[in-house]
Amino acid sequence: MAFSAERSAQSPIEGFMEQTDDTRERLLAAALNQFADRGFYGASIAQIAGELGLTKQALLYYFKRKEDLYAEVLRRISDRLLEAMHSGVGQDDNPGMQFEGMMLGIYNEAQARPLDTRVLLRELLDNQRRNAPEDQWYLKTFLDAVVAQLNKVEGMDELPFERKFASVYQMLSAIEYFTVSGQTLTRMYGKDTFARITEAYPEALREQVRRLIDGAGKS
Repeated sequence: MAFSAERSAQSPIEGFMEQTDDTRERLLAAALNQFADRGFYGASIAQIAGELGLTKQALLYYFKRKEDLYAEVLRRISDRLLEAMHSGVGQDDNPGMQFEGMMLGIYNEAQARPLDTRVLLRELLDNQRRNAPEDQWYLKTFLDAVVAQLNKVEGMDELPFERKFASVYQMLSAIEYFTVSGQTLTRMYGKDTFARITEAYPEALREQVRRLIDGAGKS
């Protein structure tokens, strides 16, 4: 009885806010799924709301436009990637080891959240036609942070930005492309072989990072 009384003590406003937050989170999860499958242009407000059994008008209560919903999905993906970057970095490591740990953290995040990866790849295609404002270029924030970490490695500050960016983008592309290729590679090579490829991939990524760092030290 005491437990029931404690629950009933919640005010109507608090209950409404909890329900509102829950609905908003579920809408963002549904939007992530739809944008991953269909891209910005292929997904519709009605489809996203319908995935939760809601009306289009209900979704528009939380996000006034599809652009606003998409921007929030991208912002959250960028935040997760930035968090993954830092999760793999040891504070006592040298800058080279920190960069290696950062790239492995990004790889692990991509493997854990393949829908995020698919949305990002679609964004690279869709954004050629969609003029988002600069404050919604969330992918640029992430890319700049990766390049900034690489720049801390000895010898990297002497290389031009475009050389460092190209190296970073090449590694990130290898991570993202591998993440979305799982089903296709499994059909091509079989489940067991693909499992061995997946097991070998992080070490191959480490080797790529070390070649980049060693090359900077020799320049």
